[in-house]
Formats: sequence, structure tokens, C-alpha cells
Amino acid sequence: MTGKHMSNSLSAFGLIVLMLLAPLAGCFGEAENNSTGQEDAFMIDFLPAGEAPLRAGEWHTFTLKGEGTRLVVPQDVLLFVDNSVVPLGVIQVQDANLLNGKILTTPYVTATTLTVVYADGTASTIDLEVGNGTPIVNGEEWLDKMKFILNVCTDSTQCGGYINRWMGTPNPAFERAASFFHGHFEGLGYETHIMRVTDHLNPSQPESLNIIAWKDGRSDACVQGMGAHMDIAPPASPPAGGTYEGAYDNTAGTVAMMLFAKAFVDMEFECDTFLALWSSEEEGLRGSNAFANNDCDYCLPQDKELRFYINMDMMGISWPALKESGDPFPYHAWSGPDTDPEVDELAITEVMDHVHRNILKAPMDLRIEGSYGAGCDQHWDEHYNLVMDVHEDTFGRSDHVTFRDKGAQTIFHLGAYDDDYSAYHSPQDTLSNMITSVGGEAELQKSIQFVMWAAMLEFMFADQTPEVRNLE
Repeated sequence: MTGKHMSNSLSAFGLIVLMLLAPLAGCFGEAENNSTGQEDAFMIDFLPAGEAPLRAGEWHTFTLKGEGTRLVVPQDVLLFVDNSVVPLGVIQVQDANLLNGKILTTPYVTATTLTVVYADGTASTIDLEVGNGTPIVNGEEWLDKMKFILNVCTDSTQCGGYINRWMGTPNPAFERAASFFHGHFEGLGYETHIMRVTDHLNPSQPESLNIIAWKDGRSDACVQGMGAHMDIAPPASPPAGGTYEGAYDNTAGTVAMMLFAKAFVDMEFECDTFLALWSSEEEGLRGSNAFANNDCDYCLPQDKELRFYINMDMMGISWPALKESGDPFPYHAWSGPDTDPEVDELAITEVMDHVHRNILKAPMDLRIEGSYGAGCDQHWDEHYNLVMDVHEDTFGRSDHVTFRDKGAQTIFHLGAYDDDYSAYHSPQDTLSNMITSVGGEAELQKSIQFVMWAAMLEFMFADQTPEVRNLE
């Protein structure tokens, strides 16, 4: 159905790299070791490259010397120049004699080989060990924040007890939690706002209360964003009666956004960027709709191109975590809008596929015996037993629909739901139950870390992909 189109796009991606390297044909192999005097042409963390191991998932600085010198890295090693990712993994020293930047591996790299090509046509390959690191976004920090937010105790320095986050009526527990989340983004230096919208003339019963954190981009002509809903299903909510922790739906996505905000502080993006926590998602996407369609100083600008939006809802009960049966939980990442189910049309779909297939090296064709308990809108007949369910689709039911309706290209990340996770919208949706369901804290950390890296990389690459444009 979509495989031919995506294979062609990935082949095109590889051809671009080959075209960039075409002037160097015949160079690789002419010199496998550094030429005399070139030992300091490529430095990592102020040492000649190769003298010290990299740490997986952590930042490393580099310098590349000599006009015309090029650096080529594998797809799971990321280059950053001017604090933005270089999508093709190839950089060259231009007019100046020195190029500074950063290197970031994924958390799953254990060893790698980088290639330096010199202006005289010789080349060096540098084999690097990659040791254990503390990834810039990681499952351990996510779990610690989940425990702090959801645990209830008498010592406020040890736990927050930010539970019962039901929207409206008013609910002091929701207001208290919103203030805590606001302080997190503001403390990181973002221009952060509490957006309160009412539509029934009663300020004590807010229809929506969002946390909106803004980061200026290089261009003031476009905007892009990422978000998750922080409200939880109120008592008596279908299908299972509501919840009080809302650990999976959606404290998990809320904490992911907190970690993204921390990671993005020192990055630069092309467009003005909003990082948001929505409310009233459970009541019909009221929070994100209020942001997207109202006129306020920190609402979605109506005079700028809305390029893309990435949504995080129900995180962590997904591959590589296993069910009691031994089968992996399903992993869903759906781009949209999907106007033609026979063809992948969107540039953001290519970004999503590239991140999962080439950078994170996910098992894209892994299937189970039998089927999963809930299907997507258009492709269930083909994907009923597919573990890595990553494709274009019309699936809604969360805040990405707000921005998809405004022409943005979107990605929606979602783990197991409905029959695959019976605690959905129930009092059993607790952090303790999440841990038990996946077989322990370590397994939950691995699962949430993978999906957080996928979403973070998608955002960074979509930002640097001009073809990811508003469809209207």
C-alpha cells in the first residue's frame, strides 16, 4: 500500500547524500588514516577524535578545521550546527577555516565510525566507542518526575500529589497542578502563559486552562508546535468510570513535554515554537481549540504559516515492553492528514519513517500471532498484527486534530489503548499499574524513552525539512 512510495523517498534521501559525496569519488580508501599534520583537523570535546569514547545520548562538541574539509556521520549519529540538526549528516567547512558544532548519538549506539574527507582528496575513518550515557531525554528522569507528580505524602519536597486533575467546576486540584506545570516551563526560560478561556460567562468554571510556552524561531513568518493534554478523565467517564491519577492518560505525555522543554532550551528552530499542555481534551479538545482559534497575544498567530504539530497522548505502554503473553505491546505513530489511503503524501510522513527506520532502527515489520485489540481508521486490515504501526492515517481522538484541521502536517504518538490496556479511563490507570503491566520499572523506562526520542527527533528533523509545510 504505502511501502513503494516510502522506499522511493528513502532511496531519494540516500541519493542526495551520494550526490553530496560525488566530488569525492575515489577518495575513500586513498588514505584510511590521518595524513601528516591532519591529526587535529577533527576534534571532539577538545581532544583529537577517537582519543575518548562518546557517551550515548549526550551532547559532545566538535571542531572541524580546514576549508573544504567534510565530516560524514552514520544516520544514528546526529550533527548540529548553529544548534540545529543537519538532516543529511554531512557538513563541510566553507569560507572560514573552522566549523564548530555538536554531536549527539541516539541512546542505542554502542560503536560508530565517522569519516573525515580533506580538501586534498584523502580521507580518514575514525572508529569510536560509545559508552553508557545519560541521554538528554531519558526514561529514568521521566519515571522520577512521574513519581513526584503522582505520589501523595506529607512532605511537599518529596512528592507533589498532583492528582484529580479534572477540568472545570472549579477544581482546585487542577488549578494547583497547572501552576506547578507553568512554573516548570517558566523556570527554563520560556515565555510562558496560563491561558484561561470561558464560554459561559462564569469565570469560576473555566472551559479550558492551558499552559503555553513560546520559543522564538529564526523566522517570524511561521509557527510549529508540540503538546499533550494534562487533564484526566473525570469520574463517571466512559468506558471505565474515570480516573484520579491518569498516569497513562495523560500524565505520561505531560511529563514527556516537560522533558522536551528542558532538551529544547539550547536548540534553535526555524519557526516560532509553542510547547503546550492542553486542558479539556477529555471534554472535546476544548483547550487546544481555544488556543488555535482565539485572538490573544500568546494564542496561535493567524497571520503565520502553521507548519506542523506533534502530539503526545498515552505514552509508555508500547514496544519494546511485553505483555504477559510475551507479545510486544503495540506502538502507534500516525501522521496526517491522510487524504488518499493508497499513497503516502506528506513530507512529515517521510520524516516519521526515517526517524523510526533509519535513525532508531526499529523493527518495522515485526508482527505478532493474532491481532491487537483496537484498529486505526483506514489500514486495520493490513496492520491488525503489526507491532510498529507507523504510517499515515486519519485517526483522531486527540489534540492533533485541532491543528490538522488548520492545514498543519501532524504526528500523533500513542501506545496501547482500549483492549490492549484495560485500565484506560479507569481508576486503575495508575503509575503502579503501568509498571506492573510492562514487567517492571526498567521496562517502562525503556518503552517511554524510545517513544520520547522518536518524537523529539521528528520535531528536530521536521523543523529542518522545508517540504513540511501547511497544506492550505
